[in-house]
Amino acid sequence: MKNIKYILLLGAVLISLTSCKKYLDVVPKGKIIPKTTSDYRLLLNQTTAKGSSVGFVSSFSNDLLMADDMEVNAFSASFYKASDQNLLMFADHIYQDFESDPDWEALYNQVYVANLVIKEVMDSEGRTEAEKNKLQAEARVHRAYAFLMLVNLYAKAYSTTGALADMGVPLRTGLDFEEKLNRATVQEVYNFILNDLQLALGKLPLTPEANYNYRPVQASAEALLARAYLYMSNFAEAFKYADASLRSYSTLNNYNSLPASVVFAGNFQLPLNLQNKEILQLKSTISNTSLFYANAALIALYDKQNDLRFKTLYASDAIIGLNNGYISTDWTGNTPAKGPSTAEMYLTRAECYARNGKTQEALQDLNTLRASRYKTGSSYMLTAGSPAEVLSLVKAERRRELAFRGFRLFDIKRYNVIDGDNITITHAINGKTYTLAPASPRSVLPIGRKYIDLNPEILQNPR
Repeated sequence: MKNIKYILLLGAVLISLTSCKKYLDVVPKGKIIPKTTSDYRLLLNQTTAKGSSVGFVSSFSNDLLMADDMEVNAFSASFYKASDQNLLMFADHIYQDFESDPDWEALYNQVYVANLVIKEVMDSEGRTEAEKNKLQAEARVHRAYAFLMLVNLYAKAYSTTGALADMGVPLRTGLDFEEKLNRATVQEVYNFILNDLQLALGKLPLTPEANYNYRPVQASAEALLARAYLYMSNFAEAFKYADASLRSYSTLNNYNSLPASVVFAGNFQLPLNLQNKEILQLKSTISNTSLFYANAALIALYDKQNDLRFKTLYASDAIIGLNNGYISTDWTGNTPAKGPSTAEMYLTRAECYARNGKTQEALQDLNTLRASRYKTGSSYMLTAGSPAEVLSLVKAERRRELAFRGFRLFDIKRYNVIDGDNITITHAINGKTYTLAPASPRSVLPIGRKYIDLNPEILQNPR
């Protein structure tokens, strides 16, 4: 197959170019431009970083350092660079004015490539209209995912009273490097996400293909619609699309069938991401930090004897001769799956049932998931006497299942807005304690000063 040398350079490289100054993220460089439908297929097939492009699997990781799934001890503190420590301390700024924010650049990198495919693939040479429509739909799903993560990282949680005015993120939709990059409102960003996903429906394969689960499919587009509507507190639509996604594809891994871990003695090993049948669309992480200790409160949520997730997702640091607690195996030699999954959809549908007063239906979804996670013959069935009680169970199960996978910070933000849960995040590092209050503006990541210097119309988040 033809190898497309289509290189994407990050904004910092372009400061030397005086003819153009409006750079949010990336621009193309090189003489070989995609022309055929197969060329665009290759662009969307890129899963790993090549040149300055991150591919479509890498996503984000700064959320983990802001939330409460992890904790820092005297041993692990030395593993975090200055920007990591700024995140842990909820600092005014995370990066120096010359430094790049890898989350921002990775996601906008994907937006740019998606924009290219969306605008040009229908006029490409060769293949059928159906194939071109499929590629355009895939690009729309990738773009929707990127914007959904961006708006949740760099903007306030969606609220019905604030979304029309709250600053979202710039909606980069074209290929013009001189376009204005004013921040759209949170509502405008969500409208854009929903529209992209709706346009993709009906043009994609129904279910993930073996070894190609990085490609969007109908079930993953429906799952992202469910996630977006859940974050909007539109539980009727979230239920509709979670249910549709599960009707399209509902496979769960049975943790009783997992092989022994080759890295951690006494632990189990999930299938590699490409072979993981629960993944609807593979997205992973870009963090270089490799040692994350699980928060003691998180570990306390697991039944250590019977919940097989405990010995699959965590390992005692006794393996390296320490006694500080448990480390995330997802972040130690593996790549955490952060895209939509069937497990997420069971939890989303259960939450929607609970919020709609359907206690037994919510319990059924929770217990279906737990049956695949608990040791055969052990007691895993949950019971509840009210919607409020089952909602509490859903939140706990969601935290257990999705820990370290890109959900907790966003969940805290929305629980504080819609439920008044008043969750305060506390981090201790280098002998000092830092807190993030429920209504703190610091729950929103600051935008890198580098990008505002290049694009002065981008307003900074208040601190």
